[in-house]
Amino acid sequence: MSNRTLVFLGHPDQQSYCGAMAERAVEQALAKGDDVELLRLADLHFSNPVPRRAEDDRSLEPDVARFQEAIRAAGHLVFIFPIWWGGMPGRFKLLLELALTPGFAFKYVPNSIRWTRLLNGKTAELLVTMDTPPWFYRTIYRDAGISELRRNILEFCGVKVTRVRRFGSMRISTESQRQGWLAGL
Repeated sequence: MSNRTLVFLGHPDQQSYCGAMAERAVEQALAKGDDVELLRLADLHFSNPVPRRAEDDRSLEPDVARFQEAIRAAGHLVFIFPIWWGGMPGRFKLLLELALTPGFAFKYVPNSIRWTRLLNGKTAELLVTMDTPPWFYRTIYRDAGISELRRNILEFCGVKVTRVRRFGSMRISTESQRQGWLAGL
């Protein structure tokens, strides 16, 4: 598999702490000798609110196709995003729904409940910020938004999630804590 890494900033504000994490993730991948692409949700323009069906043959919006091509080219994916209302930001989820289409990310087996994972061999890590303390999010909310991305989306398509890091509570964290988190990425 490729030693190309896609770092995806799934926070719509590039100046957020997630933005600083994305810059650090790019630095780390470059230090390992990887070829790195950084994509930011805020830079991508797409509007189609209706996810495609398998039989649709409409072309993808240009930035959705760009995201899809970045996934295709990468061997490792780093998704950095905040937890809002228990899950990933809605615009990030919409992008995934528009890009991870049948024929690209998976393929249904005819006349069966089975499917074929088309993104096998890729790995991913999730770097997630939240206002909720991570222990509370894991035990009380059962990691809902992280599980959705990990199991229901990425693993469904064949991507193996190798690491999940949770950072919080952001709302009450100190600058020293945030700098320590960045250093420890």
